[in-house]
Amino acid sequence: MLKKLLNIAICLIVLASSEVRAQDTCRVALMVPLYLEQVDRAFFEAEPSNKTLNTKPFSFLHFYEGFMIAADSVASSRGMNLDLKVYDVDNTVSKADSAILDPWLAKADMIVGPFYLKPFNVVKNFAVEHNILIVNPITQRSEIVDNQPNVIKVKPSMESQLGPLDSIIKKYYHANNIFIVRENKYSDTAIINKINEIAQRNIDSCSYVDNNYIIKVINGHHMRWKYLKVDFEESDYLTDNISLDIDSLRRHKDDSTAFHNRIININYERDSLNFVSDYASSMRNNLFIVYGNDKVFANEIVNKVTKLIEYYPITVITLPEWSKFDRLFNDNLMKMHAIYFDDKYIDYQNIRVESFICKFRNRYNTEPADYAFQGFDIGWYFLNALNFFGDYMTENLPYYRIPLLHTQFRFQRNDENSGYENTFWNVYQFKGYNKVVIETGYEE
Repeated sequence: MLKKLLNIAICLIVLASSEVRAQDTCRVALMVPLYLEQVDRAFFEAEPSNKTLNTKPFSFLHFYEGFMIAADSVASSRGMNLDLKVYDVDNTVSKADSAILDPWLAKADMIVGPFYLKPFNVVKNFAVEHNILIVNPITQRSEIVDNQPNVIKVKPSMESQLGPLDSIIKKYYHANNIFIVRENKYSDTAIINKINEIAQRNIDSCSYVDNNYIIKVINGHHMRWKYLKVDFEESDYLTDNISLDIDSLRRHKDDSTAFHNRIININYERDSLNFVSDYASSMRNNLFIVYGNDKVFANEIVNKVTKLIEYYPITVITLPEWSKFDRLFNDNLMKMHAIYFDDKYIDYQNIRVESFICKFRNRYNTEPADYAFQGFDIGWYFLNALNFFGDYMTENLPYYRIPLLHTQFRFQRNDENSGYENTFWNVYQFKGYNKVVIETGYEE
């Protein structure tokens, strides 16, 4: 299987490119790291193994293969006259320098890649000089589009999570206490400040809870404490940093009680979650917005919030990218109703996804990895856009929408001198044993 995969890849890389270009032919260059200089006789003769599959020549092979399926599909189903040329450009600048010496490239309509920043900058300067669109498929650095109208950045930045977050709080969690938990004092201060602004803008000043419901919650806790033989005062109940008079609630059971909604900021490194119980509510949901990039921090938050859920209803929004952390105990995430932001989300029940997987299996005799879906989506979106809009593609990108496999593209530019940046994040929540996509209602 290993030899067959590499043979297919190498055969496809050596694509014939006609020097005579028809008027309606679209020239596209794909620059992907394939490390072909490492594919020697010893590599071919090695027995297939997981170790072999993790070597550099396989790092981005699935991206290339997914892109090729998209290219074939656009050519066959849309009648696109496509002249596609593939360059092996990895993280070495010398390969980028060699690629831009090819006279064919100067007449390209679009370049996808390179994947690494230094080679990308080399090719970007070439693209600007020859007025060629260039797509960066990997980086999250927004600065690559600054004053670069030819650049299109596919990966959304962390800051673009703030729009959907704003909509989520406004739509679902405006009547909550909100705890904003940062990993440490060095966590991205600008982002934390904007999260506070969003919370302040959307939170209700207070929430009204039916006294009948309050009594029901208190009775449930009292029964549990009696079972656990915990000492407590039956006439008073502490929640939201206030003491409730239970007798008064019972006398006015058809009325409601107002609870002030608060925004509490926590520096986890300094305070852990020690004073959450001073402000948390037993009577309505508490929204935790947790911001951190460290897996140890993520594990600790999951473990500690799971214990708090025994006493308080809690929903946790995890930022910026907790989907990259594995082994966070799905049972606990379900208890927290955890909400994730992810630049990819694959619905394996989707008929388009099922069709792609079948095509990929039949063509390459293996299962598609994440890069395969990314390669297909980038190829499908941009080749269709180029075929449909031609020279007017850039002006129409903000309005162009087509179904994709693992995400959506919503392109924006900050000003007329900047390039386009995708701002779309998939947002999903653990409900039961499923990940359910949340309709945020946010439109860029």
